[in-house]
Amino acid sequence: MTPEQSPTAGSEALVLEGVGRRFGALAAVSDVSLRIRAGERRAILGPNGAGKTTLFNTICGDYPPTSGRVLFFGQDISRLKPHLRVRRGIGRTYQSSILFNGLTVQENLFLAVRAARPGRFSLWKTGPGHPDLERVQELAERVAVTELLATRIDAISHGQRRQVEIGMALAGDPKLLMLDEPAAGLSAAERPRLISLIGALPRDLTLILIEHDMDVALSNADQVTVMKDGRVVAENTPDLIVDDPVVRSIYLGEGQ
Repeated sequence: MTPEQSPTAGSEALVLEGVGRRFGALAAVSDVSLRIRAGERRAILGPNGAGKTTLFNTICGDYPPTSGRVLFFGQDISRLKPHLRVRRGIGRTYQSSILFNGLTVQENLFLAVRAARPGRFSLWKTGPGHPDLERVQELAERVAVTELLATRIDAISHGQRRQVEIGMALAGDPKLLMLDEPAAGLSAAERPRLISLIGALPRDLTLILIEHDMDVALSNADQVTVMKDGRVVAENTPDLIVDDPVVRSIYLGEGQ
């Protein structure tokens, strides 16, 4: 299904208007403007230090913007705290693992389900058939870790950890899912499963993906934005972005 065929096609899920983020004298993100349609898959590429993760953190509220605005389905969320942005429908993963190693896959997913609901974050045990446990089962099936539910996190592979992290990010039924380098550290054998998992996400879910692995990024993108030194330097479809002279200069050193 193309983005135009998505049930929410035509509306804008995320709009950034001149967004900047400074840390003292350092401008980590400068004057970034983006428009991402509902149901769109957007890849954000760039070298280390390009400002990609800082931009993610600014969208999610970890770092509020020092300039510009962040609009989510038409509402200004620039000053909202991170947990309130989650409640509005933004889910994300992080570069570094945030899983609880001493707990099982099921327990990690269960905590994510409970945390996604106002006033429901607790460790009280639930019995069979409880809606939260049924939701855990649904998430496990979606990210292909059902057979690992009883396994401790510290006993599963790096690729399986990434799958669990995506499942946790989906726990609150987000409208926008943001994946920060999900393929980082994956083996060549693990990447196809990740590509398949991302590709199977429902098309009414808007996706923004930061990734160094071009195969993972381009195979799951409708549009590609390239950043360098905190700024957007190129934007196009995956088939055209690879031939952009600015992008070739950044990744291949051509013209330098």
